[in-house]
Amino acid sequence: MSHDAWVAEYAQHCDALQRFADDTVGELHTALAQRGIKVQFVTTRVKAATSLERKLARPDKTYAHLWDVTDLVGIRIATYFEHTIEEVARFIEDNYAVDFRHSTDKSRAIDVSSFGYKSLHYVCAAPQTARLPATFRFEIQLRTALQHAWAEVEHDLGYKADTIPAQIRRRFSRIASLLEIADLEFDAIRTELANYQTTVQQLVVNSNDTVALDEVSLVAMIETFEVATLDEALAQNMRVPRSETPWFPPYLVQLLHGAGITNSTELRHAIAQWGPALPSMISPYFKFSEHMLGLRRDEVTFIGAGYSLLFLAYANIVRGPELKLNRVARLTMAYQQLDNFDERRAHELANALMQALGG
Repeated sequence: MSHDAWVAEYAQHCDALQRFADDTVGELHTALAQRGIKVQFVTTRVKAATSLERKLARPDKTYAHLWDVTDLVGIRIATYFEHTIEEVARFIEDNYAVDFRHSTDKSRAIDVSSFGYKSLHYVCAAPQTARLPATFRFEIQLRTALQHAWAEVEHDLGYKADTIPAQIRRRFSRIASLLEIADLEFDAIRTELANYQTTVQQLVVNSNDTVALDEVSLVAMIETFEVATLDEALAQNMRVPRSETPWFPPYLVQLLHGAGITNSTELRHAIAQWGPALPSMISPYFKFSEHMLGLRRDEVTFIGAGYSLLFLAYANIVRGPELKLNRVARLTMAYQQLDNFDERRAHELANALMQALGG
């Protein structure tokens, strides 16, 4: 059969191939999410007829029939971290009919300039329910986000790294080395953060230890009995449920720092000093917020874990020992940095909050 006839045959199956591709991407999204495997994306493409024509005409490729072409449907999965590649690969091997004879592990490439091709290429048979020719196969490519970025840039340049002059190839190699180091470092950072999180949780449980407040340690503090008790008192006062999901930790960290609370010891001291008074701040605060910000109390249908720390930070500023001028300055800066108000509006809000909370 001629190549033209193959292309004509292919055109008859394109709609079915697109449905298969879309269904497979949906299945992969669902299955990976159910297993807690986070990926940047899962995408697919069905080969265009013009692309198929070019491939069939290549002198380095020979096919006995149309369905020998394994990338008529290509699915690409990009992960954030290199270690996730193996998790996804195990899922593919366990759940798809992999043709290992034609699948390749390009992650073992020796040439550093081939970074863009450090990916796993699985060739898989489609299930019989796909209603496609029995010999149809498709490809699943796995790579990290950085490897994908390299491949996309290389493709846009129109040249592969191993086909260009040596002096330019060396520049490709330098970039490839940097990207490979970045992939390894991201994996190392992820591991170190996980270890730090475990360590911080242990330190926070021991109230004798002082831990600097950052997003990780604050989440650990939010889970303590002291903060949970404050949250529950506010929830009862507002007659709304308390959620287990932390209330915007990055925002709380910056606000607490702005209030002069920078570690776990200072936070516990502030809880002891201001905690009992926090429920009494609810009514005046929401009168202020409704008048100045348009936020009514009845619009808050639940409070996130750690929400009480918002009021704790305000109490530490508004009722602290500093000069009133300095306390207004702290609040002004907080409204500027955290809520993106201009200086004039931030200063107006700071003075109104001071007045509302008795500062």
